[in-house]
Amino acid sequence: MDVSAFWALIDASRGAGAGDIEAQVAALTDALAKLPPDAIIAFDGIFRDHLARAYRWDLWAAAYIINGGCSDDGFEYFRSWLIVQGEQVFNAALADPETLVDRAEPDAEGEGMLHAASEAFDACVGAKLPLTSAHPPEPAGERWSEDELPRRFPRLWSMFT
Repeated sequence: MDVSAFWALIDASRGAGAGDIEAQVAALTDALAKLPPDAIIAFDGIFRDHLARAYRWDLWAAAYIINGGCSDDGFEYFRSWLIVQGEQVFNAALADPETLVDRAEPDAEGEGMLHAASEAFDACVGAKLPLTSAHPPEPAGERWSEDELPRRFPRLWSMFT
């Protein structure tokens, strides 16, 4: 499993989900369960690496605006949602969170994605998925306050507030 194969699985599951994130996660979990255990572990490692890459203050601000607030858990669910949108959307959001104005809907969350690889691994092997990576202790970038958000993210602010 490499990054290209990771994104190909995400894209295939997005097509199968037809806009329903729960159906997308179910399709992805089913596809992962058909892979060898080492491929599932590698998929999870790539997923966790992308979660860590998106652990940034500017994306947390975007999640806060889009979802009308955003806790620690909510931000993890948002980053999972962002990954299942595909490579192009993910990379565009990393470059500029304002690009999400064209993609996001309120309650942009993908909590089930956090468990897709572990459920597939359990179905395949009957065991717990090994831990594949550590989470950064602090988001990257510049902290924000709520009163700065309209100025820093004007398109998102006008669309979602």
